[in-house]
Amino acid sequence: MKPFLSIISFLIFSFCAAQNIEFDIYFDLGKYELSKTHQKTIQEHITTLDTTETYNFLIKGYTDFVDTEDFNLELSKNRATAVADYLEVSYKSLINSIKKEAKGELPSTASKNDRVGVKKHRKVSIIVSINDHKPKITKRKENIYAIPISELEVGKSYELGKINFKTGRVTLIKSSKKQLERLVQFLRRNPSVHIEVQGHVCCGGNDDSDALNTDTGTISLSVDRAEFIYKYLISRGIDKNRLTYKGYAFTSPLYFPEKGRRDRSANRRVEIMITKN
Repeated sequence: MKPFLSIISFLIFSFCAAQNIEFDIYFDLGKYELSKTHQKTIQEHITTLDTTETYNFLIKGYTDFVDTEDFNLELSKNRATAVADYLEVSYKSLINSIKKEAKGELPSTASKNDRVGVKKHRKVSIIVSINDHKPKITKRKENIYAIPISELEVGKSYELGKINFKTGRVTLIKSSKKQLERLVQFLRRNPSVHIEVQGHVCCGGNDDSDALNTDTGTISLSVDRAEFIYKYLISRGIDKNRLTYKGYAFTSPLYFPEKGRRDRSANRRVEIMITKN
């Protein structure tokens, strides 16, 4: 039994280690360019990550005390930037976010007259954590057509009835065209109302990312659908100065986890927010 437990413990440790890592790379005095040795060190650590996930990268640049504080602050910034630029080019598919921090000089007890400085302080620390943003379940909105125009609240979102698209595409299903035309008539009758068109997608997992637009190959489906509605309203004579649009990806599903077609259909929706009334 003990060997079995040891194996399980090792696997758990390995899994956790592959989700979050932290390591340092070191620079020569006054330098910030990445060498092949730096790149190899980064590669050795990054290749332990699960390529099916995305990660948040925090890059902290440091220096020792040699030279002026202003010079060292700029040098620490350049070191962090060099690492961030390399990661963005070489490991773009793994990056959910990347943040740089210029920390400047690390405190030291060494003599300020020492021109050699402190080698271990001339570094960049790279902290990598798995992107564990989870979608937040939202309540179903009130239907905008059921609310008196005087009671519509600025900053509040409302549902429109079913405006649905074909799976993975910016193409309306036939039954949704009547609902979209209903929105046109509503805006014509109420010229003081300004709105933001809000796109949402279904079928998300344990993160709040957007979905694939199969027509364009881009991960921007909620934005593209909201833009489609926006452009349609303009084509039907609604002043574009009354309209904005935004994609909300899978950040606020009505149902999560989705248990079937009905939940997915409900999450795959368009809403509008009142921006002026």
